[in-house]
Amino acid sequence: MKNPYRPGAALTPSFLAGRDRERRRFAAILRSAPEIPANIRLTGLRGVGKTVLLKQLESDAEEGLGWSTSRVQIEPRHNTNDALVTLLSERAKQTGERLSRKVRLRAAVRDVAVAARGALSVSIEDIHFQLEPGDTRQRDLVTALFHTVEVAMKSGRDGHMLMLDEAQLLRDDRDRNGQHPLSLLVAAVNSMQEHAVPIGLILCGLPTLRTNLLKARTYSERMFRGEEIGSLGPDQARDAFTRPLEGTNVTADSDLVDRVIEEVEGYPFFIQLWGAELWDAASDAGTERFSVRLLDEVEPDIYRRLDRDFYDGRVEALSPAEADLLVSTARCPYPPLRTADIQNQSEKREANVNVLMGRLTEQGVVFRIQKGQYEYTAPKFHGYLQRRTGRKPTGR
Repeated sequence: MKNPYRPGAALTPSFLAGRDRERRRFAAILRSAPEIPANIRLTGLRGVGKTVLLKQLESDAEEGLGWSTSRVQIEPRHNTNDALVTLLSERAKQTGERLSRKVRLRAAVRDVAVAARGALSVSIEDIHFQLEPGDTRQRDLVTALFHTVEVAMKSGRDGHMLMLDEAQLLRDDRDRNGQHPLSLLVAAVNSMQEHAVPIGLILCGLPTLRTNLLKARTYSERMFRGEEIGSLGPDQARDAFTRPLEGTNVTADSDLVDRVIEEVEGYPFFIQLWGAELWDAASDAGTERFSVRLLDEVEPDIYRRLDRDFYDGRVEALSPAEADLLVSTARCPYPPLRTADIQNQSEKREANVNVLMGRLTEQGVVFRIQKGQYEYTAPKFHGYLQRRTGRKPTGR
C-alpha cells in the first residue's frame, strides 16, 4: 500500500485533525457577510498547517457555503504596488472567466444586485467608492475585484473571498513616497465593504503579519478577525497520527504513539514526517507494526531529514552576518530570545544585534513578541541550532 502520510509544503493530510473550530467560525463569518465584513487574519508558526487550513476553507466556501474564491500565493516579488495590483487583477479576471462559464442568471439575484447598486452613489457603474486621491492603482484593484464579485453574484454565489497565502511578505515602506502594497490592498477592500459589497479577505502568514497590518492601516485591528493557528492538542495529534493507518494492515503500539506525540509537540508537519518515515522503515523491515524499537532505529534519519528539508535552507539563505548571529542564539536561553543574551553570546554591539534581529525578522526567521524579545518562526528551531553547533538540544 502507498504511504498514507503526507509530509511536505501545503500537502493536505489524509486526515485533517483539529481544525473543526476554525471551520465552524469561518462558516459563521460568511453567513454574517456582507453586513459584518468577512475578513480573517490567519497566523502561526511554520509547519502548523496554515496553508492546509486555507485550502480547506477554500473548499468549504466553494462547495458548501455559496461563495466563490481566489487563492493566491504571495511571493517576495509581489511586494510593490504595481506587482500586487497586477497579480490580483489577473487572478480576478481568471476567476471571473471561470465563473462566467457557469453563469446561471436568476432574476432574484439580478434584482438584488441592481437594487444594491441603485442605493449607492457613483464611480464604477453607479457605485462610488471613497478611494485615495489620485491613486490609480487602488482604483484598478477595486474595479477588478468589483467585477469579480458581480460575476460571482450572477452565477448564483453569495459573494467572493480573496485568500492570500504567505501574506507576511506584503509590507509597506516606511518612506511616505515608497511602496505601500499592503495599505493599498486593505484600503481597497475596506472601501468596497463600506458599501456592503460581498467581498471577503483572508490574509494567511507568519506572526509578523499582524505587525505589518497595524503599520499599514491603524484600523486593520478592527477590520480583521484574528485566528492564531497553533499546534494540535494531544488527542488531536493522536488522531492525526493514527487515523491514516485505518484501512491498512499496519498498527502502532500505544507506547510508540505516546512517544511520537510527545516528541512532535503537536505540530502537523512533524506528525506527517514521523509517520512517513516510520511507514517506510516498517516496509523495509518487513513488519506491519510501528514499535518503539523501530522508532529508535529510524529517529536519527528522521532528524537528518528534518534538518535538511525543513531547517537548513532558512540558515543558508541568510547573509554571513545574519547566519552567525542566528547560530549564536543556540547558546541562549529559550524561550524567548532576549537581545541582551544574544549580545553576550555573539560579542556584537547592541546596535548591531538590533539591526541583525530586524533583518532576521524581515527574512521571516524570527518574530518580535515585545521589545527586546523574539521567538523563532519555525517550531523546535532552537533544538536544530543546538544540533548544528554540536550542543545537546534543550527546550523548544
